[in-house]
Parts: sequence; structure tokens; C-alpha cells
Amino acid sequence: MVVPATPADIDAIMACERRPGYEATVGRWSREQHLAGLADPTHRYFVARRPDGAIAGFVMLQDVAIEADSILVRRIAVAEQRRGHGRQLLGHALHVIFDELGAHSARLGVRAHNANGIALYSSLGMREESRREERGHSDEAVSVITMTMSAESYRQSKRSNP
Repeated sequence: MVVPATPADIDAIMACERRPGYEATVGRWSREQHLAGLADPTHRYFVARRPDGAIAGFVMLQDVAIEADSILVRRIAVAEQRRGHGRQLLGHALHVIFDELGAHSARLGVRAHNANGIALYSSLGMREESRREERGHSDEAVSVITMTMSAESYRQSKRSNP
């Protein structure tokens, strides 16, 4: 079950983004940054809850506005990989972006070495739009892929996979 996050979820959100290996793919925010994000009307946070109520992962959207053109999937992280929680979270995020907010497109940045992330995003219909070089967490050069999905592509994928 995916539900809006609350301030009480921040410890679990921070634990997800601090999993080993995620420093190079997900990014990390402080408690204060997450609290500010939760309070910011241009952000939306959602958590996936297991049947026992524990948080299985989260997704954060940015650039949310009443007349949204493109919404950024800023961060997505799960407590355990290969359990379907990332797919569930991104699917919910795309539903919110297109069905609830009426945005024209969704976008995200993924590091080129994050094969699992690229495979997940591609499987849900996101496509590579561009590549750029950035400085990573250790100041090394990192290739980042911008992946996007249009509202039209989203609706087509819903029709072919109801």
C-alpha cells in the first residue's frame, strides 16, 4: 500500500536512502531537508507500507504545481531490492503525476551505472532523453541519464497494460 508520508516516517525514509551502495545512486538528505520537503507544497512524498506497517520504501516528487508541465521524480529508494516495492512506488508516482496532477511529463535523473534503476524505469515506459556529466559524491565525474515519460505515453501504456 502506498500512502502519503508524514514527519513520523522520516527515520524510515532516511534509513532507506542510507542503505549500502545507495550513496552512489540515490542521494541523501538530512532530517531538516526532509522536514522542509514535506512542508513544501511543491514536493510530494509517498511511502510503501508492508502489511505489518513497516516502510518498504519511498518516492519523492518535486516541481509539483497546480499547472504542472513536468514533474521531477527526485528520489526513490527501497529497504530491500527485488521485492516489487520500487515498481509499486514509481507506478504510484506516475499515477499521481499524470492522473491526479495532470502534468504533461515526468522526468528523473539516473546515474548511468545504475542498471537496476534504468531497467525499472524503462519497464514502466520511461525513455532516455539526454546524458550529462556531473560531479559525484567523491567529486568524480559521473554520467547521469535524464529519463522522461509524456502523458500520452503514460495513457498508451495504461491502455495496453490495464
